[in-house]
Amino acid sequence: MKIIISIIISSFLFSASSYNMEIKSITLFENSQFNYGISDVWGYTDEFGNEYAIVGYKDGTKILDVSTNPENPIEVFDIPGPSDNDYYYHRDYKTFGDVLYTVCEMTGGDMGMQVIDLSPLPEGIPIQYPTYNQISTSHNLWIDPMGFAFIEHGYNDAIHIVDLSDPLNPIMAGSFGSLASNTHDIFTKNEIAYVSNGWSEEYIIFDISDFNNIQPLATISDGITGYAHNAWLSHDENHLITTEETVGRTVKIWNIEDYENITLAGEYLAENNLAHNVHVMGDLVYISHYTTGVRIIDIFDPTYPVEVAGYDTYPEDDSEGYYGCWGAFPYSQNGYVYASDMQNGLYVLDFDTKYAGWNSITLRDNLGEPIDNNAIIISQLDGREFTIEDNGQSLIGMPEGEHIFEVILGELELGEFSINFEPHQTLSETIYLLDSILPGDVSNDGIVNVVDILMTINVILGQASFDISQEIAGDLNQDEAINILDIIIIVNIILGNM
Repeated sequence: MKIIISIIISSFLFSASSYNMEIKSITLFENSQFNYGISDVWGYTDEFGNEYAIVGYKDGTKILDVSTNPENPIEVFDIPGPSDNDYYYHRDYKTFGDVLYTVCEMTGGDMGMQVIDLSPLPEGIPIQYPTYNQISTSHNLWIDPMGFAFIEHGYNDAIHIVDLSDPLNPIMAGSFGSLASNTHDIFTKNEIAYVSNGWSEEYIIFDISDFNNIQPLATISDGITGYAHNAWLSHDENHLITTEETVGRTVKIWNIEDYENITLAGEYLAENNLAHNVHVMGDLVYISHYTTGVRIIDIFDPTYPVEVAGYDTYPEDDSEGYYGCWGAFPYSQNGYVYASDMQNGLYVLDFDTKYAGWNSITLRDNLGEPIDNNAIIISQLDGREFTIEDNGQSLIGMPEGEHIFEVILGELELGEFSINFEPHQTLSETIYLLDSILPGDVSNDGIVNVVDILMTINVILGQASFDISQEIAGDLNQDEAINILDIIIIVNIILGNM
């Protein structure tokens, strides 16, 4: 397919921090004196299809009905919890059936894993059962669909395992002991555990089919130079997506099909250079990305992850600090994403699912020659940039739909083009930027005249030099040199002979 695009000079839109997600509501809670009172978020759906958001705040846990009026969620229960001795109010949540389990890092009354029966909703209020007190403080909690809770705990009991066969009366089922003693987080599926081992800078994969004989299967450490913070398995179980919660460390997508040869497939990082947690649903990865808020990437092609949506919950800035979005819960049945922002509360976001598409383009100028590989392509959606290869080719990944791009060479605007992206398809197009560079116009004043001759002579004599765009305009015979032959062509252009 070939399309012809004429140049359009327009102002740039270099950032669009919120797109493809609509804000339904923001619920603010009383914050801490240090402004870090809001922590993680989870969700629950009752038997009638009503949706609830579960969010941590400085004094405990709030449960909010987000179905009755998404624009103004209704608080249905407040669960006090330990709140002492922590600058950040770390709380974590998971549900199993109709039961909510909560853990936290703070000390104080009711330490352990709180157990809350949500089944009375929507007519009645939740019922809090005795707290499981075989552990005290914990940063993270995971619940396997088979009915076991895995609680990140501490040294000599790195991961505490709890049997939820009787969901309201948990009992201890095992322990990882000193295995992965720096554990920060854990994810399990099909009797395999994926452990994020903190400052050990590694992710460990374990066989947990026998709690009395837990065995390591593989370790991912090459290329991990930050805090091994969080990991989530892809839908097809072939890839593990990890975060390191360290400035400059990317969200990584690992191919784990062969435990003997685990390889890095792809990487992603938003503009604040600091990601927190990932959750996976289908081909989409939902990232709580601190000051840039919620970012959603499509990993249909794990070698080329594409951001398809985002909402900035922390509009104050996009710094590298530990502010903004803590958690992003995507598993509601109403299409909402619940996001918790440490400073700004609970966000209810509506995401009309978008997938990624790719376009393999060849960019050519008005002479039919490939655009210089020093030029860059900039998306008007959010300012993301794409490089150009020597042959004018570029592979661009974007959310599905029509998108507009600028082509820039230094400070020179070469042109603008628009192309369409189809979900999970790679298209091919050749694009011509008409009048992107006027041949002979080395002065870049829009006309070819004696000024261009004089400037070219100075370059030939070594008294001046051209930048990249001037070299393209001045090398009229395309011999990769500025010489007398180019002056002859400029003269002919001025005389109207060309």
